[in-house]
Amino acid sequence: MEQKPEHQEHEQKELEKKNYSFIREIVKKKPLDKRGLLRKILSLAGAAVLAGVVASFVFVWMVPVAERMVNGDSSRVSFPEDEEETSTSSQSVTDSSQPAQETPMPASQPEIGLEEYRQLYKDMLAVAEKPKRALVTVVGISSEMDYFNQNYENQKQISGLLAADNGQDLFILTEYRVVENVERIQVTFYDGSTVDAIYQRHDANTGLTILKVGLSELEDSTREGIELAPLGSSYGVTQGEPVMALGSPMGYSDSVAYGVITSVTNKISTLDTEYNLLTTDINGSGEGSGVLINLDGEIIGIIAQSYSTEDKDIITALAVSQIKDLIESLSNDEARPYIGIKGQDVTAQISHRTGIPKGVLVTAVQADSPAMLAGMKEYDVVVKIGEDEISSFRQYRDRLDQLTPGQTVILTAMRRGAEGYAEVEFEVTVGEI
Repeated sequence: MEQKPEHQEHEQKELEKKNYSFIREIVKKKPLDKRGLLRKILSLAGAAVLAGVVASFVFVWMVPVAERMVNGDSSRVSFPEDEEETSTSSQSVTDSSQPAQETPMPASQPEIGLEEYRQLYKDMLAVAEKPKRALVTVVGISSEMDYFNQNYENQKQISGLLAADNGQDLFILTEYRVVENVERIQVTFYDGSTVDAIYQRHDANTGLTILKVGLSELEDSTREGIELAPLGSSYGVTQGEPVMALGSPMGYSDSVAYGVITSVTNKISTLDTEYNLLTTDINGSGEGSGVLINLDGEIIGIIAQSYSTEDKDIITALAVSQIKDLIESLSNDEARPYIGIKGQDVTAQISHRTGIPKGVLVTAVQADSPAMLAGMKEYDVVVKIGEDEISSFRQYRDRLDQLTPGQTVILTAMRRGAEGYAEVEFEVTVGEI
């Protein structure tokens, strides 16, 4: 084998040393830049604070939106719907195979003396304590001139009811006749404190109206002591049931009267609606106002003396279960859908006896109403709204409440002609009232 010369081997070794000489180099650490590090820390901290502020803003803004999407508008007033009780027969069929049982004799009742009588009324007043805190006095104030051309304040007053609140405002139910065309409305609460109120909306059918008072305008003691109206159900009210009239049944404020329900079957027919009346044996005033409560302290009626048909001094009230929807819509400042008819039910029995089709018999059509503009007439029988069949005025009202003002709907009625009843369709544009 041929040997490399020594000088070539020496040169090759020197070359290898040069190629790997970097391994022997010493790497020195770069000196710490304290100012640069501080700037980076401050920059990161500022970014974190900014991100936190943005996140907080998004959270505060989105939570109410999300709650409204999930739970609906939290500021909206709403009442639970009462279920109408169905009557059941009190009689039962006796099994002839079983021996007749003797009816037990009623136990003798202890006699009621003066002390028991006094205690009875104390107990009834105690029941009225809570609903009394839900009552207020509403005063409508207007300026007038006397015979000597001197200005003086004319004041009318009536009872009002704390019907609801939405966390910001109190909504007070009262009668429109006292606050119509007045310059100022004042409300006095149970503790004597007085604040100004604002008119919100009224219902021309019933004459009821809603006023509004800001909760922030009330003193803490007043706000903590008031009670919202304990609205009960009027569907279970029967003849002979003991009741109390609170508010101004006698025409003056903060009065109480006792009596019983004498009738629950009387009805009033207003435009597009029918209401039941609760009649009592309580003597009051034709200008009386307030509420009827049962012995559980629940409000079952709103006194409305304008509907007392025979004796204006007998306390009469609108059944509360049938006006809860009205109170709700007035409190939410919502327009009520309106077609403009008065009517009465044509039941199966009436239909069989008279030949009139089952439905709602139109007894009156209001002038210039959507019903009249669509061509409806007295004695037409409403049988359908849209695709929904109508067999009672209650169904008619419930279906109408599902419509909105300005909406067009086909209303089907039966009209009597020379050859009997024929179906007629009316295109009605729903109004508002």
